[in-house]
Amino acid sequence: MNQPLDNSIEALQDAVWCELPTMSWADAMRHVAVVLEHVHRPSVASDHLASASAAIAENRFHDAGRHLRRALICLDVRSGERVVRQAELLDAFDQALLVMPFLLLEIGYNRISDWEVTIYDKAGGAKRVSLQVSGLGADETCRRAAQQLRQILEGKTNGDQ
Repeated sequence: MNQPLDNSIEALQDAVWCELPTMSWADAMRHVAVVLEHVHRPSVASDHLASASAAIAENRFHDAGRHLRRALICLDVRSGERVVRQAELLDAFDQALLVMPFLLLEIGYNRISDWEVTIYDKAGGAKRVSLQVSGLGADETCRRAAQQLRQILEGKTNGDQ
């Protein structure tokens, strides 16, 4: 993010958590204007995603991968770890589906266990838990689930050889 945006977000967050008003209406609206300007600015990530989509449609998969990596970098800069970690989990799940086509992915949140990622294997008609990670926050939960899913996939592909 950029410094004016960081400053505006921090000022607004401080104002929200104070019991007494800490800034004037005019100051608050200036900070809101900075945030809105950033939100409504065209996204470089969306440009890369559009380019990746076009490349996929034209069977230029190397170019598509390059654009997707650039989009992930842009999203990481704009929105922190969560988007990147969820994308890593979805990428690992997509790779696992090629080897284990009966997988089912669930991502959820509740106040008791925080974030939870569960992957079921429904091969043979039975629903068995293949992986479950919970209670670590969204970023860490998705990161650990992706890592464990890759380890499962590696075991499946190495066991077949």
